[in-house]
Amino acid sequence: MPAVAAPRRCRLKTRDLRFSVRLRAKPEAVYRALTSARELTRWWLLGAETDARNAGRVRMVWPRVRGRDGDRKGGFGEREGLFVDLEPGRKVAWLWKPARGEKKVPPLTSVFIDPRRGGCEVTLRHAGFPSGPSSDVVFRGYACAWEDGLAKLKLYMETGKTCKQEVIDLEAVRILTRSRK
Repeated sequence: MPAVAAPRRCRLKTRDLRFSVRLRAKPEAVYRALTSARELTRWWLLGAETDARNAGRVRMVWPRVRGRDGDRKGGFGEREGLFVDLEPGRKVAWLWKPARGEKKVPPLTSVFIDPRRGGCEVTLRHAGFPSGPSSDVVFRGYACAWEDGLAKLKLYMETGKTCKQEVIDLEAVRILTRSRK
C-alpha cells in the first residue's frame, strides 16, 4: 500500500481590509458623497476630479493629517485611477494606478452600500494585500487610513461636520454622532 502524504497546510498569500459602518443617511446621498468631486472635497479631500461613470477618471488629493499624538502624518498624497464598477446608490469601486515607489498595494477598492431601515450599511473592501510580514506596515497604514475615511464619511453624513485635518476612528465618531441624537 502506498504511503499517504500528510495534507499540507494551505497558507493564504493575500489578505483583505474590510470595514463596515452603519449610517443614518440615504444610500443615494452616500453614493454622491463618494463619487462627486464637490462632495469629496467637503468631507475628505483637498482636491478631487471625478467622471462618475464606469471607466471614468478619478483623481483624489488627500490632506496631511494630524495624528492622535499631534504630529503631522503624510497621508495618501495624490492618487489617480478609474471608476470600474458603479451602481448608483449601491456600489462604488476604484482601480488605482500604482503610486511611485509604493509596492504591495493592491489596486482595487470597493465600497458596498446596502440599504437598511433608517439608513444604510457601508462596507469598504480593499483586497489582495500580500500576507507576509514585510508588508505589515503598509497593510496597517491602509487599515488606519480607510477606517479614518469611513469615520469621516459617517461624521459628515450624520452631522454635516467635517474634520479633514484630524485622524479619527470609527469608535470616536460613534461617540460624536451619538451625542447629537
